[in-house]
Amino acid sequence: MSEKRPSLPYPAVLLLGNVAFIASWIVVLKRPEGWQVVGPVLLVLFLVLRVGGVWRYAQNNPDPQGRAKRSAIISTVLALLAVGLWVSTWVSGPR
Repeated sequence: MSEKRPSLPYPAVLLLGNVAFIASWIVVLKRPEGWQVVGPVLLVLFLVLRVGGVWRYAQNNPDPQGRAKRSAIISTVLALLAVGLWVSTWVSGPR
């Protein structure tokens, strides 16, 4: 008998990743005390949950057309663009 480790459903993982990304934007724009640590940690959490989630889904649910893999590639590119915009905002500061 094999026991499967419980995990969050796929949409919940993506939602938590999106919440972490929004929280990282709030931190970088408001710049509260300790923002230099909290912002990047939230950003890494976004990447792990969002990008890791779509790639895990693509690996666990292969399809003949490769839609899941293409979706994971597009999601990764968009996440990297979003991180680049976040870093650009961090460097330039709020206006």
